[in-house]
Amino acid sequence: MTSTMDLLREGDAGTRILTARHISADNAVKGLNNGVNTSLLCHSYSVQPDFGSYLAALDKYALWLWTSGFLILLIICALYAITLRSVWRHSRDSITNVAVVLAVYPVVGAAAYITTVVPRSVLICEAIAQQAVMIGMYHFYCMIIADCGGVEKLVRQAGDCHLETRVLPCCCWPCCVIPRPRLQRHNVLRLRYLIAQMPIVQALIYIIILLIWAEDMMLYLRSFTYLQPFVAASILTGIWGVTMSVRAAEAAGLRPRPKFFALQLVLLIVKLQCGIIRFLPQAFSMPCMMSLNPAVFVNMLQNSMTLVEMLLLSVLAWRLYSSGPARAGKVQHAVIATVEDSIFDVKSIKDSLDSKSYKGKGEV
Repeated sequence: MTSTMDLLREGDAGTRILTARHISADNAVKGLNNGVNTSLLCHSYSVQPDFGSYLAALDKYALWLWTSGFLILLIICALYAITLRSVWRHSRDSITNVAVVLAVYPVVGAAAYITTVVPRSVLICEAIAQQAVMIGMYHFYCMIIADCGGVEKLVRQAGDCHLETRVLPCCCWPCCVIPRPRLQRHNVLRLRYLIAQMPIVQALIYIIILLIWAEDMMLYLRSFTYLQPFVAASILTGIWGVTMSVRAAEAAGLRPRPKFFALQLVLLIVKLQCGIIRFLPQAFSMPCMMSLNPAVFVNMLQNSMTLVEMLLLSVLAWRLYSSGPARAGKVQHAVIATVEDSIFDVKSIKDSLDSKSYKGKGEV
């Protein structure tokens, strides 16, 4: 009876805020809505907030954030349509591959925008963005081959060149002794397999990650680190294959390196930048800003920044793809051919004159 009276007496003591055990007020910002900072709006590091709590935390900033992000996404989609229209005028043979490569920018931008609106979709949107980049890498290889006129023509234009295998990322190994075979048809086809494994392996890995995440959040957090070496090995192998393809195309007279650089930047943003920013709340003690957990707040800033970066890269892609495929060394090859032809013509004229003079002397 006494314990019951004590509980009733405690209940009349005043208004209390009930929180989970893992939430504390130690990181609350002084003078910044401390009552809410210690409430369930400040989520733990492993749980993303639901849409209602997220909207209540953003308050008046939600409309500004989502409206500006939607306008940026519309501009990215408009640039995609404009660039694709320019490509249709001068490169109809490779229009399908170019369309897939250019679609990387609006897809990644849309994934970033959805994450800023619905934080719990971060893992699914991250998988979609990364898979879009992987598929774009494979179609970039197909675009290079199409611009060269096919594998046979690429090998023929490259001449006796060797396939440059000591390129990034394999050139970083000490005492790199990877052989450099001649640029032949079967070597170019092997590059296709190196690049094609990226979207396949990455899709399988992310299916496993999503299944673990759906089954048990804590198991996902523990196993995520162990899956990263497989992700890195697949991506580095594919990038090695694309880099060798770019070098082979340069030997045939093309200049695809600026376009490859623009696509590489997307991969760095999706993987490296996202990984570094995700690590910040765990590495440093950060308070709850705007009644949001530091991990949620940092992810919101990171996705907003990704949206702006996709806009800048879309402008760069528009500049790169608006004109036809850039070629290097075409004039030099033409000059060499002209000089050689003129030398052969002089020799033939000289031989004909000598033969005529010899015949004239014989007749005399």
